[in-house]
Amino acid sequence: MLLSPVLEPSVHVWSCPRPAVVLGRAQRPDETMALRAKSDGIELCRRATGGGAVLAGPWLLGTSVILPPTHPLVLPQIAESFRWFGKIHADWLDDLGMKARCVPSSQVQADRSLAWACFGNLSHWEVEAGGGKIVGLSQARTRNGVLLSSAVLLDPPPWTLLCDVMGMWNGYAMILARRTSSCTQLLRKPVRAPVLAASLLHVLWQRLGL
Repeated sequence: MLLSPVLEPSVHVWSCPRPAVVLGRAQRPDETMALRAKSDGIELCRRATGGGAVLAGPWLLGTSVILPPTHPLVLPQIAESFRWFGKIHADWLDDLGMKARCVPSSQVQADRSLAWACFGNLSHWEVEAGGGKIVGLSQARTRNGVLLSSAVLLDPPPWTLLCDVMGMWNGYAMILARRTSSCTQLLRKPVRAPVLAASLLHVLWQRLGL
């Protein structure tokens, strides 16, 4: 996405119909991990942004915002660039009837045992609701531009799949379930991914003036 100079902002919102484990930029799959993913029928891929592994699928809504390097929303401090991005998601969830908040950098506490999973910890300005993490954020910067990504939990994911592919203790699945929340849990009714995708896209377009 950042292979050539970014001249104008762009926004993409997507979801995966089939399960996939998306590794962070610093996570490198080995042959054993690839075999586990193949055995479980799960696609294994890496993203350009940092952070832990994400279990994508119909239970997750992903967003990518691509900005020119000189855009006013690209702030010198990486953590501060997450602030406006996280707030957009928190306000959007609030408008949908879910009380959400961004976690300030001063309140970030990392559990290293779950650093391998994006939703294992709350990082700078990520979003929690109902006592659990509901939005994960990540970022990549190059001379060509900046990529900001988000992952929103629509439904509770099958965390055991993530543990299996990553070769981690299956007990982590219960911990991830306790530390996260989802739109269906908070609203207590099913949600439609296309409807939420359209509303989030609209909010991001407005914020970027597109």
